[in-house]
Amino acid sequence: MAEEILEVTISPQGKVEMHMRGVEGMACLAMTQQLVDLLGGDVESQELTAEAYVEVEGELQDQVWH
Repeated sequence: MAEEILEVTISPQGKVEMHMRGVEGMACLAMTQQLVDLLGGDVESQELTAEAYVEVEGELQDQVWH
């Protein structure tokens, strides 16, 4: 498995962007949830990469994150 990297960018206006690499399946959502909560929990938009759609053994692929 590739190295897991979370890149966080905060603009001068306070907008936060997170980019997760090296994590297959929807585990990226669970891995970033605590940081999202610490930042206030409001998600303006979300784009999943191709890695998010890779089937991982034992993971339910019909999970939806709101």
